[in-house]
Amino acid sequence: MANDVAGSIRDKIRSGALPLPPETPLKCFVGNGTNRPCDACDEMILPDHIEYELDITQSRTLRFHEACYTAWHAARAERVGD
Repeated sequence: MANDVAGSIRDKIRSGALPLPPETPLKCFVGNGTNRPCDACDEMILPDHIEYELDITQSRTLRFHEACYTAWHAARAERVGD
């Protein structure tokens, strides 16, 4: 996983590649990884990792490793507080 997950997330938010909705995601599922890439660090979320899957709209789902989800959620909280 990337050493600077928070920096990567900030860069993706600035570029618009990673959404930062002000509202709580519609649905959040937590389980074993599904061999899909993490939306924060771009590395695969392997079956022995915990995967956070968030439905932020009816047509957009984000997937994160646990540490990446925590960093994204912190960035979201900071942005919502602005």
